[in-house]
Amino acid sequence: MSEDAVVVFERRHGVRLPADYRGFITTVGHGGPGRFGGAGAFYGLFSIDDWEWALLGDPDVTMLARPFPAEPDRVYDDWLAEAAPGEDDEPDRGTLALSHQGCGDLSLLVLTGPARGRVVETCPGKQGPRFTEDPDFLSWYERWLDTVLAGERHFR
Repeated sequence: MSEDAVVVFERRHGVRLPADYRGFITTVGHGGPGRFGGAGAFYGLFSIDDWEWALLGDPDVTMLARPFPAEPDRVYDDWLAEAAPGEDDEPDRGTLALSHQGCGDLSLLVLTGPARGRVVETCPGKQGPRFTEDPDFLSWYERWLDTVLAGERHFR
């Protein structure tokens, strides 16, 4: 993806992409062929144009600039009720969809809020999202590469 296209995306959505993710999509890859994109964890990396996969409602250009409400190590009694108590609240605001894991679960990159730069996985149920052990996108992606190179079949 060109630097100019990234700048247009950031201005349109009112965000600044984390430096490691920005560097990745401008120098390594940006999505790919097929419905779910290019080389990456689970079904592959989405194109940045598919940022809204996690949203429950209609996409809105302000959604990425609104802080993601989850925090690492916090336990939720009822994630949806706490993160999105209003009828029009979006629990996964402030995140960009990275990859589809199957069965409706996704890997997301947090763009705004206290966990900015972290990768989080959506989960069904009341417990809410699960933060990966990785401090940032590039660490998450490199861990996936290591898993593939080691011949392992499962990545978590």
